[in-house]
Amino acid sequence: MGVGHAAVALGAARAAPRVNAGWLVFAALLADFLLGVFAALGLEHVHVPPDYASRHYLTFTFPYSHGLVPLLIWGALLGWLVSRLHGSDRPRALIVVGALVVSHFLLDGFVHVAGLPILGDNSPKLGLGLWKEMPLELALETLLTGICVGLYLRFIGSEAPKGARYGIPALMLLLTAATWSPLATPTPPSPPQLIPGWIGMPVLFSLLVYALDRRRVREARMKTIGLG
Repeated sequence: MGVGHAAVALGAARAAPRVNAGWLVFAALLADFLLGVFAALGLEHVHVPPDYASRHYLTFTFPYSHGLVPLLIWGALLGWLVSRLHGSDRPRALIVVGALVVSHFLLDGFVHVAGLPILGDNSPKLGLGLWKEMPLELALETLLTGICVGLYLRFIGSEAPKGARYGIPALMLLLTAATWSPLATPTPPSPPQLIPGWIGMPVLFSLLVYALDRRRVREARMKTIGLG
């Protein structure tokens, strides 16, 4: 799952209205960022199934970035870090950011072929395998994205800055299109080529969302202290 993680982050923006959505998106994509880091270090691995041309999905060995217990720890750490930046909103920021980090495991549990570990590579592995029906999975992910973007737009309202109202939906549209692209690519990717994307995409996309949501958050904070 790709764009679905970012979509859930936007859908959760109402739960932390003064936390920039860029932080929320990065929290939801943290597992993939960590996958890139650990894969670059040789600690985690991606495997290309022999029937990739017809299936279009990969399998992974990723106990440190995508395991349930590790994600609980990563979520607590990132939640604590983000909460330090948000004054009176610290408890809310910690809970929402931490929950979004862990949501990556829950969403991937629907799509991955059984391989998501609970704790360590020798622990039980979960996965309902919706990727085996890739067009259906992508259609459901696109539907989820539309719903969550709609929730975000409803939350910020029609008076929100244009960057948030138009820029963020446009970014989500581009990411949705990229999510569908593997169906048109029968040639499997080279695992080393995937690592820069795993590291760079969460950072770049989160920074773009952060920039587009910055004015909206600033105005929300000003209204809270009575300056708006």
